[in-house]
Amino acid sequence: MAEGGDPIEGQLGTYLWGSGGSDSPWLPGARIAVGPGEPLSVSVAADRPAVSWSARFVPANADGPAGAAALGSGQGRPGFMAPDPGTWTVEVHLVFDAGEASYFWRLEVD
Repeated sequence: MAEGGDPIEGQLGTYLWGSGGSDSPWLPGARIAVGPGEPLSVSVAADRPAVSWSARFVPANADGPAGAAALGSGQGRPGFMAPDPGTWTVEVHLVFDAGEASYFWRLEVD
C-alpha cells in the first residue's frame, strides 16, 4: 500500500461477486506504518481495474464508519495521501464490473 514499500494485504470485508458474497463487520485492518502525507496506493490481484473506488478513515478504536473522513475517490487504481499523525482504520471500497469489495488497513501514521 505505501509506495516504494512492501505490499501489505488488506483484510477483506464485505463483498459481492457474481452471484455470491459475504457480509462482514467493520474490521480493524492489516497493520501498516507510514509517514503523514505519504502517497498510498492499492493494487488488486490480476491487475483488475476498478470501475470506481473510495477511501475513508476513522480512529482505530472506532467500531464502525460513523464520522469517517474521506481520503479520496476515483476510477482505476486507487491512490491517496496518508492522513495526519495518529492510528487509523482505513477502508478502501472498490467497485468492479463483476462486483464490489471493501478492504481494511490499520494505518499507523508517525
